[in-house]
Amino acid sequence: MRRFLKRWTFTVRKPVEKTGMIVKRQISRWPRPKMARWLGHLWAFFLPVYFVAAAALDPSEVTNGEYLKFILATRRPAPEYWINGRYPRGAENDPIVLVNFHEAAAYCRFVGRRLPSVDEWQSACALGTLKKLGDIWEWTSTDVDMGGQTYKALCGPSNTCDCSHRYLPQWKNEVKGFRCARDSTPVTWLPLLFQGEVIL
Repeated sequence: MRRFLKRWTFTVRKPVEKTGMIVKRQISRWPRPKMARWLGHLWAFFLPVYFVAAAALDPSEVTNGEYLKFILATRRPAPEYWINGRYPRGAENDPIVLVNFHEAAAYCRFVGRRLPSVDEWQSACALGTLKKLGDIWEWTSTDVDMGGQTYKALCGPSNTCDCSHRYLPQWKNEVKGFRCARDSTPVTWLPLLFQGEVIL
């Protein structure tokens, strides 16, 4: 906890004997335990808000209808379950699946966004801002080293905030989809809450 807190700084005015002059002396102290606990609770509350504000995730997964526009514009191959380059009838608003990490990242770049990291995805999930259109895992940009190979972390089957799944970037199946994230204006006021400079 101490590494997150900056020392409180007090300015003390003290008269000097005989001369009557006033001198200022800086005294640095760590916050009292009660104050430290309060700041810790505040940090725990605002940290997820900071991540969400810094990277706004799409409210739901990318759909078949949205992915079709990408296919037509870039002439990339359609997912294997599509028929003659078109998604199944009535599946326009279903989440796109059977796309690998590279295809998901390419789509996000195409729309001026990117894949979220695990921290960003879980922070948004914890705040209840993610809508799930299907029971699928979602690609993230987070790398995980396993046995000398670089896997990608995937998040969120059903309505959970689970990000424990690992998959090679070139793999794909019927329960792998994604959503994109866009960068927002960084939250610059949050660290000010913890500078704790007090002048007496």
